[in-house]
Amino acid sequence: MPAAARSAAESPSTPPSPRGGAATPLHRERVLPGPGVWIAAVAIGAALGLILVPLQPVVALVVSVLAIGGALVLVLLYSPVLEVSGGRFRMGRAQISVQQLGEPVALAPAQWALTIGQDFEPLAHHCVRGWTRTGLRVEVLDEDDPTTAWVASTRHPEDLALALRTAQQAASRGPGTDAEEPSER
Repeated sequence: MPAAARSAAESPSTPPSPRGGAATPLHRERVLPGPGVWIAAVAIGAALGLILVPLQPVVALVVSVLAIGGALVLVLLYSPVLEVSGGRFRMGRAQISVQQLGEPVALAPAQWALTIGQDFEPLAHHCVRGWTRTGLRVEVLDEDDPTTAWVASTRHPEDLALALRTAQQAASRGPGTDAEEPSER
């Protein structure tokens, strides 16, 4: 089984830290959409209820409230979490050991547009959201893994790259070493 598939299949449990609690993430970011997507979700939910106004206004109001709530929950669920914690990099539900990754590259808007457009890598593992303009690319070093790289949308590519480098250094020093200052987003 390739390493990326094996990593994605493993449980998302967080290993204990040397202090006895759960490991503090070096970086955690939920890639939420901008205001336009939230407004569209509310408008679509309201429109579903508006359709029923001629039949029964009370039912229309209830359907509208439920549809708006459902649309907002769907938007939230579709927003992946990027996390570096416990020697692992998690993108949505997939995760991989930081020791299997190369040097992370923070991508500015122009580089990001090329990476997800003209220079698209079909064998890379992508976690791309259209509402972000920057991202990160990190090469997969495992020769048995057919995945060439991990590519992620992020609003904080420099912070994520720094967290990955810190986790890689801690992993190379051995177990029980973690960075002291997490970056929470």
